[in-house]
Amino acid sequence: MRHRHIARRLTTTGLLATGLIAPGLAAVGTPAVAAAPHGAEGSAYGLTASGPVAVPPVPAVSSTTETVRKSLVREDRTKLVKASALDVSASSARARSSVTDLSVPAAKLLAGAVTARCDGGRGSAHLARAVIAGKRLDASPPPNTTVPVDVEGLGRASLVLNKQQRMSDGRLAVTAMELNLPLPGKPATVRAASATCGKAGGPSERPSDAPAPTPVEHDLPVTG
Repeated sequence: MRHRHIARRLTTTGLLATGLIAPGLAAVGTPAVAAAPHGAEGSAYGLTASGPVAVPPVPAVSSTTETVRKSLVREDRTKLVKASALDVSASSARARSSVTDLSVPAAKLLAGAVTARCDGGRGSAHLARAVIAGKRLDASPPPNTTVPVDVEGLGRASLVLNKQQRMSDGRLAVTAMELNLPLPGKPATVRAASATCGKAGGPSERPSDAPAPTPVEHDLPVTG
């Protein structure tokens, strides 16, 4: 009996080694390949503008798996907005965008650097040496902080800092700066440093809306 038992063990061992046992009897402990959550996608872009002079999102990336990155040394194709060292990255779970030396002359908007981050469906924005009409802007503004600005010769403009909004698929989009400028003929919108992340889902799976806008109480007149 003992010889038969040993023979059966040897036979089973041989079958495992050659892979001839049915899949249901495979050896325990084989590592599984981790997959990204279904519907999870991150995306980011450095700068875009719409209106009389359009600038497509540059640079732009998106990913449902591993991290992808893009950089642009400088964006200065129009007089409306200029920036340098635009750097973006995205993976299935997070996204990041940073822009340096941002300038919108018509609104007297300057920023040494603006950054937007989205990680696991949560967003944040950071501004470095950012000013409009000579007034320094908060380095870490609350979500959807709105700064109204009177631009001489143009009218009322608005600047939204750390803009956070839910996309139609439930993901969160974070834009460090969004400037709405009333240019003659057609309004212009400039967006700098935007990152989107989260798991897309149906209407019943969508997270709650992002915080409501937080307006800044004082107006900032722009002259010149």
